[in-house]
Amino acid sequence: MKITVFTDRTSFGKAALAHTQKLSQIFNAEIDAISLHEHPDLRSVFSAAEEGNTLCFVMPIASSNTESFFNAKNARKWIRISRVPVLVIGNEEPEENDYQQIILPLDIHCQDKELALWASYFPTFFQKNCSHIPKENLMIHIIFNQYQDKSLSKKVQNNIDSVSKMFNNLGILYKLHPLLKNDNIKTFGLKFAEKIGNSMMLLLMTEHYSLIDLLFGPIENKILGNKENIPVLCLNVREDIFVLCQ
Repeated sequence: MKITVFTDRTSFGKAALAHTQKLSQIFNAEIDAISLHEHPDLRSVFSAAEEGNTLCFVMPIASSNTESFFNAKNARKWIRISRVPVLVIGNEEPEENDYQQIILPLDIHCQDKELALWASYFPTFFQKNCSHIPKENLMIHIIFNQYQDKSLSKKVQNNIDSVSKMFNNLGILYKLHPLLKNDNIKTFGLKFAEKIGNSMMLLLMTEHYSLIDLLFGPIENKILGNKENIPVLCLNVREDIFVLCQ
């Protein structure tokens, strides 16, 4: 199992490598560093990940392409074709307790439950490979909207019930956090992650963009290049579920 990181000589590239080293300790994974200065064939890199044992990519994202190779717009193009998750980070290196608090947005779609599986990997592998970290320090925070519409509310509750059952069976600690007002759960997740600290947020990429997304830009642009420097693990909807051996 390996983690592939895109790196360069900028503060973004150095931060990406530091985050990858942190993840390699958690998952006991090898590091495959790809220098962006060497102008790699990105399509081949992402295609190879489907056939190999790549756990995830680590991609540094800046607010503009003058600061680093990737910005939110061009990064989104590559993330959307990736068959493995892509962790996006800014230019801040990880702190000692990072990745111990996981922010899991759950909404009305059944695909949102795919995020829960990846959320569970972090406390599970922390306990396996970093046993000095107390179990009570590892927490998954489930955030969700409280819809007035009964059918929407039921869909959210079904997802919560399913995910809660899985976490209980795995012995994973979690907390439920209902949104106090009807807000965009993805942008709220960033605010919540900043408040909690030492956090990473999971994001299920939009499968089909609406006309509004095409005109004004999808919400992912704000999430990927977030100014809060919150690491975000991006997943695409897939028909098969990639399950890590635990």
